[in-house]
Amino acid sequence: MKIGIFGDSHVPDRTSKIPDEIRKELYACDFIVCTGDLTGEEIVEFVKNSGKQHKIVRGNMDHLGFPKIERIDIEGKNIVITHSDDVRPRGDKDQLFAIAKRYGADILIYGHTHEQDVWQRNGITFVNPGSATGLGVDKKSRCAVIEIENNSVSVKKI
Repeated sequence: MKIGIFGDSHVPDRTSKIPDEIRKELYACDFIVCTGDLTGEEIVEFVKNSGKQHKIVRGNMDHLGFPKIERIDIEGKNIVITHSDDVRPRGDKDQLFAIAKRYGADILIYGHTHEQDVWQRNGITFVNPGSATGLGVDKKSRCAVIEIENNSVSVKKI
């Protein structure tokens, strides 16, 4: 099972669209996750038009009625999704670990920092896909793909 993850796109507020290479990576996955700050209906339509199962969480710049946190079970893994805008300072690993423990996560997917990051602590995998539209420090459009196979988790940074 391949899970395509993206977020912090800020379409149409700060840019016009998700680049085609990111769209292609996400559409090649079985499931799509958006970590929030989509900011407009365009991204909701992009996800829905994929025809894939999906989850979207609300970021601090969103007013579209999505939940702040979602939980899904894929291949026996408890996956928790949050934008993480309540974590201060942004991306604080101790606070993210506490969230993962609170929800019993095997995988915590988060956003808000606009910086791609993949790390592990105490058997929990943490994935921040970065900004899908290049709004991070490195100005590169980013996403991530989690692959779960035979109870093994691997993450590809794109």
